This record gives sequence, C-alpha cells and structure tokens, in this order.
Amino acid sequence: MWHTMKIQHLQRMLIGLGLAMAMATPWASATNYYVVASSQQASPTPPWTNWGWAHTNLIEVVAAARDSDTIYVTNNQTYYLTNQITVTKAITVRSWGPGGILDPTNTILDGNYPITTNRHFTLNNYGATVAGFTLTNGWGSCNTNSTSDVGANGGSIYLYYGMVTNCIITRNYALNTNASSDSGGGGIFMGKDSAKSGSVWNCTISANSSRQYGGGINMKVGKWRIVNCTISGNSTGIEGGGLYAYPNQPSVVISNCWVVSNLSGCSAGGIKMNAYTECYNSFIMGNTANNDCGGGIRMAGNCVLRNCLIADNLHTVGGGGGGVDACYSSSIQNCTIVSNRTIKTGGGLTVGIWYTTQLKVENTIIWGNREGADGSGTYSNFYIGQGTNTFTNCCTSPNIASAYAAAVNTITNDPWFVAASNDNYRLQSDSPCINAGVNRDWMEGALDVYGNRRIDNFRKTVDIGAYEYLSKGTLFGFQ
Repeated sequence: MWHTMKIQHLQRMLIGLGLAMAMATPWASATNYYVVASSQQASPTPPWTNWGWAHTNLIEVVAAARDSDTIYVTNNQTYYLTNQITVTKAITVRSWGPGGILDPTNTILDGNYPITTNRHFTLNNYGATVAGFTLTNGWGSCNTNSTSDVGANGGSIYLYYGMVTNCIITRNYALNTNASSDSGGGGIFMGKDSAKSGSVWNCTISANSSRQYGGGINMKVGKWRIVNCTISGNSTGIEGGGLYAYPNQPSVVISNCWVVSNLSGCSAGGIKMNAYTECYNSFIMGNTANNDCGGGIRMAGNCVLRNCLIADNLHTVGGGGGGVDACYSSSIQNCTIVSNRTIKTGGGLTVGIWYTTQLKVENTIIWGNREGADGSGTYSNFYIGQGTNTFTNCCTSPNIASAYAAAVNTITNDPWFVAASNDNYRLQSDSPCINAGVNRDWMEGALDVYGNRRIDNFRKTVDIGAYEYLSKGTLFGFQ
C-alpha cells in the first residue's frame, strides 16, 4: 500500500513539473507573413501578419521571419528588387493566387536589370523553399570580372541548400568573364561543396544566358536534383546550353525533364554531364552545339543516361556527336538516339553518336542520324574512337562491332517507329525491337520515358529503346 501511494505521488509530481515547464517555455508556433507590391497604409508596421497590414518590402520580411514561417506574396503584382534576397532560415517564400494556390504566371519578381545588378535569391538552409514565382531580369555577377564564388554565378538563384519549385525562371544573366566551370548558371547556380544539397522541381527555366557554363543551370559539387522541369531556349558561350553538371561524386540526378532548343557556343547544346551525373526519363531535343562535341549531350566520367529520347539535335563544326558524345566509363541504357544531325567541315569526325573509351551501351536504338545541315546527307549513326566499348542488344546500322567495340545481339533492321515527329518515336507492332532487350535489376518497377512499365506481367522482357511497346487491349493488373 505504501509502495503504491509512493508511485502515485511521484507521478503527480512529474505531471505537475511537466505542466509547469510547458507553461514556462511554450512551443513557438509558425507565423504567416504577407507581402504586397503597394499598400494602402503609409507605413505598414510589424508584424505584417494579415493582408490589411501587409508589408511592401519582401527583403525585410524575410529578415524578420523565423524557422517554419511562411511568407505569402500576393499575385497580379510585379515586385522590383534592389538587392538579392538572402534566405538563411527554414522558411517558405511563396506566391498567393486565388484561393491560396501558387500563381507563378502572375507573381513576378523582377531583378530590375540593368538599373540594378543583382540576382533574386541566395538560399542557404536545408528547409528554405521558394515556390510559385516568375523570376526575371536577374543579374548574377557583382562585377564583370569577378572571381568570387557567389558573385560570378546564378543569374536568378544561387542555391547552397534548399528547394525551388513551381517557378518560371526566365531572361536572367550570368555574364562573368572568368573562364572557369565555376562560373555560369544563367538561371540557377547550385554548389559548390560536397556537403551542399538542394532540388529544383516543376520549374520552367527558359531564355537565360551565361557567358561561360550552363545557360540554364550550372550544378557543381553537391547533391542536386532537377525533376519535372522544362529547360528551353537557354544559351551559353562554352558548355551546356541547357544544363552543365560537374558534381565529382555520385550525387546529381536529372529526371523527367524536357531539355529543348538550347544553344552552346562550343559543346553540349543540351546537357553537359561530368563525373557521376545521371539523367533519367527525359527528352533532349532540338539543341545545338556550334563547336566541338555533343549537339544533344556530352557525357564523361561514370555518367548514366537511361530511358531518354535524344532526337533532332544539331552539331555544327569540329569534334563530333550530333546526338551524344560519350566516353570514359559512362553508360547508356534503353535510350533512343535518332534523327540527329551534324555538319561535317574540315575533316572533323562528325556523326550522330560519337563515343570513345569504356562506354557501355545497352538496349539502345541509334538510328536515322545524318551528316548534312538539312538532314539529307549520308547516314552516320556512330563513330568508335578508341579503347574498350561494349554494345549489348542495340539496334543500329551497320553492325557496330569493331576493333574498339564488342557487340552482342545487334539488330540492323529498321526499328519501325510509329511516327518520327515531336517526341513520338514509339515502336510499331512489328518492330524487331519489341521483347529484344536484356533485362537488368534496375528495371524492376521502373517506367519508360512515357510513363509505361519497363517490364510488364505478360511479356516479361524489356524492349529496345526509350519506349516500351503497349499493344491494344493490354490488360493492367493492380496490386
């Protein structure tokens, strides 16, 4: 009895102590802040926590916010910035459209170039999020010959940590003259440290410009993700018209993206993939490299290209690879590399796909690539340079086997596409590429470039190319 009473007394003491502590140090709740371009109030005063007392200075509200706070910026307004917005806390800065939805089209942050020369955001916190804006007229260089890390990069956003989602990032500039791959990112610069990490989701990155590397995005050392984005109409003077990636560790993934109509003054019109970059389930189309290699993609150093369509890209002079230039322990898996063009000048090695040294290609269609500006020249699907290369269950012509390439189960017949236009290079029902691939572990649960299962429950064997054939009347099973 005494023992029971003692325990009950102790329990009451602990409960009382807990209540006292809770009353003495209450948990701080998150705060919502509100921002408008112009206010009816002469001088909106803190705490700016309702639309009636919304602030007009986004920079000041960001400085006042704490971790977990959200800042809402009303739509149908253009906000002209006079300095970059630096986010060092785990806060969300987002647009507010009808009913509270994100409204990137009508919520515009203008970097005010050339009146001022600043980018829009620098993000430096794991929990920092920017969502639902049009970001335009940003300038990523503090001066035209700066060698500083931050000053030279990111016309709109410099990302150390954090996430950018549902934004339209357009007509921004990183025009620094420092000729280093550490310079660039007309739209976004991500990096550069192995501890840094962040992601860009559901964004349109278009019409941005970089003098050096990465017209749309430059990704340096760090752990980065680019997902469900359209990267189009960007340009750079050196490499990576759409994207430039040099993580130097297994950490950069580009997936489910459209990389189209970008331009490089030198190589890699669409994407430059270095040192452990991976690109999945994406469309790389209509890009141009005006010199050196890789109209669509240039990849080197343990890179992976999987379930992608590389089509209608152009390489103009020197080097090679209208579609893909690939080498140095990289791999291409279940891709369709088709209808790319090169312009042959000065005896340059200009062909549809150009590869050298320890390249592994599986289940890939390399077809209909031509020399000649108008696409009417000689078919030239591949060039094998040197080293040890392997091609397994591929469809191309002629047979790819040579002194530098081991080829297994090569199909040299026409793959028979449904239609050679836009993104549609699906297989006809009589295609020799159907059920002609080799299965790999990564295919379990994986999808093709169009979102269909790579391994279905009926045929059990993967097709060659980026598209998995679906016959009419196919039954689907759900678990």
